[in-house]
Amino acid sequence: MAAAALLLASSAPGALAQETEGNPHGSFAGDADCSACHTSEGWTPAREDSDFDHDAQTVFPITGVHSDLGCESCHLGLRFAEPKLTGAECATCHVDVHRGSLGPDCTACHTTDSFLTAEAGDPHVRSAFPLTGAHQVITCESCHVDDVGGDFGPLDAECISCHQDDFELAMFVDHVAGGFSTQCTDCHSIVAWRQAPVFDHPTAANGYELVEAHASLACESCHFRPGPGVRFAPLDQNDCIACHQNDFDKEHAGSGFPTTCLDCHNQSDWDAAFDHNQAGFDLVGAHSSLGCESCHSPVDNALLYPAPAAQDDCVACHQDEYDTQHTGPGFPTTCQDCHSVNTWSGASLDHDAQFFLINTGKHAPQWQTCEDCHTDPGNFAVFTCFTCHKHNQNDTDSQHENEPGYVYQSSACLSCHLQGLN
Repeated sequence: MAAAALLLASSAPGALAQETEGNPHGSFAGDADCSACHTSEGWTPAREDSDFDHDAQTVFPITGVHSDLGCESCHLGLRFAEPKLTGAECATCHVDVHRGSLGPDCTACHTTDSFLTAEAGDPHVRSAFPLTGAHQVITCESCHVDDVGGDFGPLDAECISCHQDDFELAMFVDHVAGGFSTQCTDCHSIVAWRQAPVFDHPTAANGYELVEAHASLACESCHFRPGPGVRFAPLDQNDCIACHQNDFDKEHAGSGFPTTCLDCHNQSDWDAAFDHNQAGFDLVGAHSSLGCESCHSPVDNALLYPAPAAQDDCVACHQDEYDTQHTGPGFPTTCQDCHSVNTWSGASLDHDAQFFLINTGKHAPQWQTCEDCHTDPGNFAVFTCFTCHKHNQNDTDSQHENEPGYVYQSSACLSCHLQGLN
């Protein structure tokens, strides 16, 4: 009889129901068989290996902790006609501790394994306050402080309703004294309080934008904390000296440089974008890689050398190099006649055209360095032919006995052998 009643309780629609006289289970399906649960030996106890399949023969599968319950836990008085439930009608038997705030479908969050876990989804997704950013890693009780038995009722979604203390006790900027809005998202993100990407600094600071290197500075770099006062008060975006007076004094005191920093520097870093050509001397070649202190005093920016009169006035700065290499007569101080602005070595002198054929003709393979012929490093007017022409004087004399004015001297050789061709 119990099996028949169970079949009737959740039998397929349209099944024939009948009332059997004396049946304690109420109406049941017409094809119900008492032997599915009972034996001929007695109505009680019912068979443990019942042939009745609650999952297949009803609309309410028995899963999770329901599997451990006796029939009478749901079917009061073993009247199997009631309750007629589906798997989503949990509230028929279970009190909704959320008081309907999360909707009627318990299975949207819970499973039949336990009400204490919510494995089936995030209830906030369906609420007016989806959890994003930092809110995803906090516990339910962090916001639902008055929770009793899981009664997570709806809260005010405005940030200030939870973060009033954060607003009033802000460590870095006094929000109360500063008159800041309590609409926290006007400035902050939900990822972290220290991030304030929406804060409109130009509006709050008379048009001063936090761009380039300024964008990464902490508020306290320019503002006192916790008060709203400023350490510096630039008049506009170009008023760098209002904040960087100490930097200017350290680098440019007494130099005569203007305090319009952006004439030379930029807002990304201190590396100067100064156009040196404006000073009448373009930094080209090897000069372009020199530090300012190579020519200017790091204290007052005074020139360490006499100011060059023009771009090609090399000797104004390089007098020492000239004196070391060219103390002898004959060399002009127009350095670029022989040298380039890229390097002192590898002079660009055209020796063949200006003096003597050493790079063409039969002399080309005979020398390696200037010193092969020029024996006085300080005076290139001094030279010898006899480094290569190793004749003794007697042999040379005999070869030139009929040459008028002959003497055994290199300068005399050059007077006749003008290009070294004969």
